[in-house]
Amino acid sequence: MNINFNGKIFPSDQPILSSNNRAFLYGDALFETLRMSEGNIRFLDFHIERLLKGLVYFKYKIPKKYTSNFFKKEIKKIAEGNARIRLTVFRSDGGLYTPKNNRPQFLITTSPLASPNFQLNKKGLSIGIFKDIKLPCTPISNLKTCNSLPYIQAGLYKKDNRLDDCLLLNEKGRVAEASSSNIFLLKKNKLITPSLSEGCIAGTMRKAIIQIAQQKGEILFQEKTLTLNALNQADEIWLTNAIQGIRWISQINSNQILPSPKIASTFIRKLNL
Repeated sequence: MNINFNGKIFPSDQPILSSNNRAFLYGDALFETLRMSEGNIRFLDFHIERLLKGLVYFKYKIPKKYTSNFFKKEIKKIAEGNARIRLTVFRSDGGLYTPKNNRPQFLITTSPLASPNFQLNKKGLSIGIFKDIKLPCTPISNLKTCNSLPYIQAGLYKKDNRLDDCLLLNEKGRVAEASSSNIFLLKKNKLITPSLSEGCIAGTMRKAIIQIAQQKGEILFQEKTLTLNALNQADEIWLTNAIQGIRWISQINSNQILPSPKIASTFIRKLNL
């Protein structure tokens, strides 16, 4: 399997990054994880929009060629069929905390996926609440940066407690998101997700789900604060991300039991169109 480093193709086992790489030294990088389905890159425009927003925020000198069409061509140099794509953009070598220059470089890696479609999980997820690290409510929290230690710690908590996933709280003690997903709560005919001001990632699948909800007249959509108590009153709880689409939760903290979802399958069908 090959990798794409700044437009040049290399074997995946060939070393290409120096010890001065700023992503390695300082986490000075952003990334996008994309899904390719039968050669089609799902929600590519959403991903590139978020990436460029992050590059602007962190004062990179963005090449004019950094468009959806440019990255589509670069991805297709090494990926085909059904694949998980990681696009990482990092600042060029040089400097300590203060960079010497703001030119970006990019690295694209891939791994195969078995199915072209998003598939709703047959068995509900069992999740817990990770409370050791609280997410800050700042604009940086909305971006996909390579500073991922809170999510790594949440992943270790999930593994140690034999959970399928866990929720992270923000600095105000409210639900922000899961370890690698946004969260949605369905109560009667209202679909609710934490607003971006609550410290969650501005997920591309989150954006797609919101668009579908706004198109369906019988479902009301709302962004608002989400307390732990609100989870106990939900009819359905979903986790969403760009690779898995929607996964439904059946159990929280080994005590709350939720039935199989009724609405999630409708959204999965819309995502697969």
